[in-house]
Amino acid sequence: MFLSFDVGTTSMKCVLFGKDFKQLCKVSYEYDLLYPQEDFVELGAEVYYETFCRCIKSIKNSGIDVNEIKSLTFTTQGETFVPVDKNGNHLSRAIIWLDARASKEAELLLEKLGLEKIYHKTGLCGIDGALPLAKLMWIKENMPELYNSTYKFLLLEDYLIMRLTGEFVTEKSLVSSTCWYNIVEDCFFDEALRVGGIDIEKLPKVLPCGEIVGKVSTDASRECGLCCDTAVVTGAMDQISSAIGAGNFCEGVVTETTGTALVVGATVEKPVFDLSKPITIYKHFNDKFMYMPFCNTAGVVLKWFKDTVAGELVAKANAEDVSPYFLIDEMAKLSQPGSRGVMLLPHFSGKNAPNEIPEATGCFFGLTLATDMKDLCRSVLEGIAYMLRENIEVLETQGVEVAEIKSLGGGSSSPLWGEIKASVCCKKIVRNGYSETTALGAAILGAVAVSEYSSVEEAFESVDAESKDIMPVAELKDVYDQAYNKYKELYQALKSVF
Repeated sequence: MFLSFDVGTTSMKCVLFGKDFKQLCKVSYEYDLLYPQEDFVELGAEVYYETFCRCIKSIKNSGIDVNEIKSLTFTTQGETFVPVDKNGNHLSRAIIWLDARASKEAELLLEKLGLEKIYHKTGLCGIDGALPLAKLMWIKENMPELYNSTYKFLLLEDYLIMRLTGEFVTEKSLVSSTCWYNIVEDCFFDEALRVGGIDIEKLPKVLPCGEIVGKVSTDASRECGLCCDTAVVTGAMDQISSAIGAGNFCEGVVTETTGTALVVGATVEKPVFDLSKPITIYKHFNDKFMYMPFCNTAGVVLKWFKDTVAGELVAKANAEDVSPYFLIDEMAKLSQPGSRGVMLLPHFSGKNAPNEIPEATGCFFGLTLATDMKDLCRSVLEGIAYMLRENIEVLETQGVEVAEIKSLGGGSSSPLWGEIKASVCCKKIVRNGYSETTALGAAILGAVAVSEYSSVEEAFESVDAESKDIMPVAELKDVYDQAYNKYKELYQALKSVF
C-alpha cells in the first residue's frame, strides 16, 4: 500500500492506495488560517502534524493494517514555511504562501537583481511580497532573534518529513518558487541569497523528487501510529504532483486545473525564458521543466456567483437536494453560445497570466434589459474558458504543441464546462477519470521509490482510470472566436480605469 498526503491551504487530504493504485481509503480534515494583522497569514505549525496524526488514526480505525504501508509521500502548497531549531522544534507559526508582508524586500530584490536575471535563474516572472526569499529578508530585518535562532527554514513538505524522519531536506520542484534556487543549474541561487543577506546554511539539502529520505522514526511511530518500516519519500509541490497523476511528464501533454484558481501545465525539455511573453517555469520531477501559467481566480469566481448572484438557484438546489452547481449548468444550457452578448471578465483579484494587469477587477459586460439568469450562468463558464484559451495560446507561441488538454480539478466534473472549453479553445478536452490526481501523483512517486515499479511511466500505465474525450463543435468556432477577441479587447480598453 502507498500512502499520500495532499496538504492544502485550508485542509489536509490523506489517500491510501493499493495494488494498481486502487483507492482504499480517503480522509480529509480542515483547519483555519490566522490573520494576525494586514498582509499576515499564518497557522500554528503543530496543527499540520496533529492533523497528520489524526488522519493516520482515522485510517487505523477503518480497519486497515498500517504495517503494510510501504511508502508515505507528501505533496504540499509551494511557499509555506516553518523556522525550526536543531532539534526540529518550530520557532514560530508557519508563514502561509498567501502572506504578503514582504513587499519592500521583494522590491529590493527586483532593484538589485533585475527581473530578467531572476526569471532566467528561477523561472519566476512575477515578484511580490509573498515570495519566500523576501519573507526571510523580512524576518532577518524585523525579527532578528527568530532569524538567528533558526537552524533551518523548512517548506511545509520538508517540515512534515523532518517530523517523521529527523532529516532536514527539501526537493527540487518545491523550491522552484522560493527565488533561492537556480532551476537551470540545479543549485542555490547564490547571488539572490547574497543580496538578501540570507545564510545558505539555514536552508535544507535539496534532493530529487521521489527519493527515500528514511524510515519513520521510533518517536514518530509512537506519536502517529505508523510502522517504523514505512519509507518516507520526497514528493513534489502540488501542481507538479497533479501533473504526474494526470500523465503530464513528457512533451506534448498539457493539463488545465480549474480549481479555486486556473493552472495550466506543459512539460518541456528546454524552456524558453522570454519576458516579452512571460510564463512561470517550474522544475519538474524528472529534471525536465514545466510551463505553469497561473490565474488567481477561476472556480472561486463560480463560487462567488453562486453565493452572491444565484440565490434562487441555491434555494432550489437545497429544496431538491441537488448541487447548486448542477443547477447553474442546467440553467446555462438554456442560453446560447456567446451568452447572448454577455461576457464575464473573471480576473477578480488581478490579471497575472498572461499580460499582467495587477489592478484588474472582474465585471459583467454586455448586459441589456433582455439579459436573464441563464445568460449570466453561461457567461461565467465561458469567461473562464476564454482565460484558459489565452494561456494556451501563449504556450503555443513558445513552441508547445497542444493537440489536446487534460482537464483536472473540480471544474472538470462539469460536462457542460468541458464542452465550452473545447469549443472556445478549439481543442479536444480530456476529462480525467480520477479526481484525486494530486494525491495519486505523490503515491506514484512513493511506489517507484520503494521499487514497486521501475519508473513513473510504468506506474502511471497501471492506473485504472477511465477518461472521456470532448471534441470542439466546429459550427461554434466563429461565435467563440468573435467573443474571445472581444474578451481580450475589453481588458485592454479597461486598463486605464482599473
